[in-house]
Amino acid sequence: MTQKSNLVVFDLFGTLFRFGVHRHPFRKIFTWAKENGRRPRPDDARQLLTLNDTPEAVFKALGIYLPPELIVQFRADVSEELESITLYDDVESTLIKLTEAGARLAICSNLAQPYGAVIDKLLSEFDLIRCLSYQVGFIKPDDEIFRWLIAESCIPKENVLFVGDSLIADYEGPIDFGFKAFHLIRGGESNGQVIGSLADLMYG
Repeated sequence: MTQKSNLVVFDLFGTLFRFGVHRHPFRKIFTWAKENGRRPRPDDARQLLTLNDTPEAVFKALGIYLPPELIVQFRADVSEELESITLYDDVESTLIKLTEAGARLAICSNLAQPYGAVIDKLLSEFDLIRCLSYQVGFIKPDDEIFRWLIAESCIPKENVLFVGDSLIADYEGPIDFGFKAFHLIRGGESNGQVIGSLADLMYG
């Protein structure tokens, strides 16, 4: 499968990264808040993913005030998840081949701030444009986050390929914006829209 693009953009979780364990620390906090009288807000998820601050500060901005024991448990859950995150087997070889072929690389993720730490741990050897929602203030599939990629890379949209496992955020959104895109369905059958593995990406 061949795709001529000057910038190849990857989603993170489910695309490059995988969890070994799930503790759902943020979900636990929102559940606790609801049980203690806080009504969920339509913009909770957007706020969580676009505020670049400590989790405790983000929760306070959302009107959630946690007892000390919940903060301790939250930090422990996040730490355990971070320690469990690994790269999929096809990631390093794919990124190396793309780099050798002259492609620029980027990551674009709807990400809560604590999880950004794993990027330096697992992808430090690669020169990546980082488009992380909590840093840029936008989320996929909003056009603003794709415009940020264009502005940062100085590469026209027709020369950008987006790859990720979310149909809406990583495929339909980028396509609607004017990028090329592949929807990653691991283990699926590759065709003009879907790839079953990052190894199915061929740059040339």
